[in-house]
This record gives sequence, C-alpha cells and structure tokens, in this order.
Amino acid sequence: MNIERPTSAARKRALAVSALLIVSACPGRTLGQDQPRDPAAAEALYLSGRKLVNDGNWHEGCAKFQASMELNPAASTLINIANCREHEGKLTQALVDYRRALQLNQDTLGEERKKQLEQVAKDGIAKIEPRLAHVELVVTTRPEGLEVARDGIRLPLAALGETIPLDPGKHTFEASAPGHEKIEKNLELAEGQKATVELALVPASAAPKKPPPPLDKPKPPPASGGVPAWAYVAGGLGLAAVGAGVYFRFDQMAAEERIQTNCPGTPPVCDPTKEYRPDEDNARKDRSFYLFVGLTAAGAAGIGAAVFGIARGLSQKKPQAQSLHVVPYVGRGHGGLVLQGAF
Repeated sequence: MNIERPTSAARKRALAVSALLIVSACPGRTLGQDQPRDPAAAEALYLSGRKLVNDGNWHEGCAKFQASMELNPAASTLINIANCREHEGKLTQALVDYRRALQLNQDTLGEERKKQLEQVAKDGIAKIEPRLAHVELVVTTRPEGLEVARDGIRLPLAALGETIPLDPGKHTFEASAPGHEKIEKNLELAEGQKATVELALVPASAAPKKPPPPLDKPKPPPASGGVPAWAYVAGGLGLAAVGAGVYFRFDQMAAEERIQTNCPGTPPVCDPTKEYRPDEDNARKDRSFYLFVGLTAAGAAGIGAAVFGIARGLSQKKPQAQSLHVVPYVGRGHGGLVLQGAF
C-alpha cells in the first residue's frame, strides 16, 4: 500500500532536514541492518511490555518494547515505542517512529492487520504534528568555519533557513566561528508555537569589551591590641580545674579526720576490737591528694596563661610595666591560689 507523500518542495526539504536532525540525535539500528532475530522472545517481551504499560509502569514497559524491537523489528512494536516517546514528551522522536512504523508495516502479514496498524500510525502522526513547535534558525553572517548547534547538538549548515520541528520546552541555540564572539540564545517553546531565532555573529575585535572588574578595596589593617579569645577559654578551664582540686583537697582532709578519729595517736593506731578499718580511707586520702595536686597545678597553668594573654592584649593598647606571680598554697582545712603582680 502506498502512503501519501507531501507534494510541496519546501515541506519535503523541511521534513528531510528534521528527520536527519532527529535520527542523528538518537542513533540506533537501521531497519535494514542485520541483527539477531528471536521472534519468540520478542513476542514475550512485547506482551510483557503491554501489561506493564496498561498497569501504568511506562518506564519498564517501554524498555520491554525496545528489547522486543531489537530481537524482531515489527510495526506494532515500533508503534508502541512511538507511544512511549509521546508519553515522555519526545514528540519529534515519536513522529519519526510512527513514520518508520509505516515503512516497516509493509512487511506485516495479513492485509487486515496491515490496514489496522497503518491507521494507528497515521492517527498518531495526525495527533502529534499540531503539537510540535517549529523554529527557523537564521544566521545573518556566515563566516568561514561557522558552527551552529541546538541543545548541544551540532547542526549542518543546510538546516539554516529551514523550519525545524522541535519538542515544546526550553531550547538553546548557539553559533560560533573563528575570530568571532560566540553567541547563545535561550528560547522556551509552547506546543504549536512557531518562532524565528536569529543569531548575529560579531567579530571579536568589534565586540564591546567588558569593563574590568573593580579592584578590591584594600582591607584595613587589623586593629592592634585586644584580648584573644583563647585567654578567656584558658582562664575558665583553669578556674574549673582549681575548683575541682580544692574539692579533692577537702575530701582528703575529711578522710584524714576520719582516720584520726577512729585511730588516734601518731602514728595512728586502730583498736582491733572495733569494726573500723582504715584501708578505704587511706586509699581515698591518697587518691584525693594526687588529684588535688594535679588539678591545682593544671588550673594554675591555665590561669597563668589566661592572665598572660589578657595582659599582653591590654599592653598592645597601652604599654605598661607588668609582672605576675601565681602561688598555690595549702593550709589545714583550706587551700587555693594566690595571684600577685601588676598589669
């Protein structure tokens, strides 16, 4: 069965260019290319794809159709693939697949089946064609080495001045040539919209130069003086350590007092008839003493560092004589640190 062809010469050129662009953007096996055939597996994949699509699972169903097409090309399978492309919004590819299905349908067995598939493909084409956007790409000057691209796909120069069907949505058009400024235009097309995109290349020497970026203003020098943050941190930790050390000092004295009460004398002698045993208090006394010494020394170091940092920070603003002495002391029932100096 013969399929009607457009008689307009201009429409023939437009369709030829659009088919070239679409097929080059989506390469695949041609209808006549030799490939392994497995009709039984292809039929199983086709039926599985139909079930998945009917259940709303287009992604997996369309993959089944594609696999079936690779094993055994058939017009019915290609029509389903075109329907998948239409569902994905890829209208130009769907149009190409419907037209390829009409060609492949010539090999369909059974006149009734062939007529049914032909009608389905023609209905699909008739439904898609009004939805396609159309763009005429124009480059006002064509210098040597001109390159034109749409959505990152290089176009042949023969496409210039032709009306090209495109999917509705956002598209980017570019033109470049040696010695010329590259130009780029973005365009969002609605269904059925017709537009003309004009790209005017400008020689690089004639292109307006961008003003140099403003020089960064010199940053003002940091203000001298000021107490560093670490001095406050060291001072806080030092005070906390001293406080803990004083606590353990009182704990040590409490243990010693308990031993002295239950085991009077020098050295202490415990009454064996009593239940009191000094081992636990002796261990507690020793442990608390070592913690007192260690924490107090660490606290003294922290406070000393803090005082040094504070004094140094203040001295950068107002020089003055400074001196500092940190002296820990321990007395019966009390203990702590003595800070002496001028700053």
